[in-house]
Amino acid sequence: MENTDRAFRILSDIGLNKYEAKVYLTLVSEGVSTAKNISEITGIPYGKVYEIINTLSYKGFSMILPSKPMKYTAISPKQVLFSSKNETLDKFRKIETDIVNNLEPLFMKNRQFTQPKSVFSLVNGRSSVVKKTEELINKANKNIHIQCSANSLSRLVLHKEALKNAADRDVKIAIAGITDESNKKEISSLGFCDVRQIKRSRSNFISVDASECLVVTPFPDDENIIFGRDTGMHILSSSFTSFTDNFFISSFNRAKKIDLSTKLR
Repeated sequence: MENTDRAFRILSDIGLNKYEAKVYLTLVSEGVSTAKNISEITGIPYGKVYEIINTLSYKGFSMILPSKPMKYTAISPKQVLFSSKNETLDKFRKIETDIVNNLEPLFMKNRQFTQPKSVFSLVNGRSSVVKKTEELINKANKNIHIQCSANSLSRLVLHKEALKNAADRDVKIAIAGITDESNKKEISSLGFCDVRQIKRSRSNFISVDASECLVVTPFPDDENIIFGRDTGMHILSSSFTSFTDNFFISSFNRAKKIDLSTKLR
């Protein structure tokens, strides 16, 4: 039979071992054959041929004819391929169902424990701090909490447009800062925020949605918007941010609400 080696590989791909492939190819070549004839052609022991024929019949590759002596014939290779294809597809669908319904949920559940719960990153320089602050404001969906010194409060004017956009998204903005006459002009432009007066602030702080925050030590703490050797820590942690938010809210609720229509004292 031509291309025998290739035929063996194909039959192996659809689930037959070497001896099963030999017997099936013999049946295809002979049309109808007895176990004795198959044994003589293939060199497979006579008793073993019966075992292989039964296996091929079970797999749908051959058929036992009701005759004496008993004879066998091959099922059409096209029909075999069609049946094998459907069987493979059914098997794949079952595997797919098991993976989607069982393995994938298990993977997603355990993945939560392997991913880092928080990420800490250093933010160096005032320009980098300004950029990160703007980024946090832009991603806020629920609330923004800001605590800052007088000069840092003045510098918030740089983020006025981003803060206004957040307010338009119904984000609640709470600002606690050191206020005086020197920064009233800047504060007055933040009338859409809830701004309150505090007496001291050793560092600047911004949090969004109780999920991440930025804590900054401004050095020097001057009015320059871009230049300054500020050092900040960006913390992507809901537990840490919620912890610091609790202190902010407690302090904010006790702070004096600023009436921008009157002079600051």
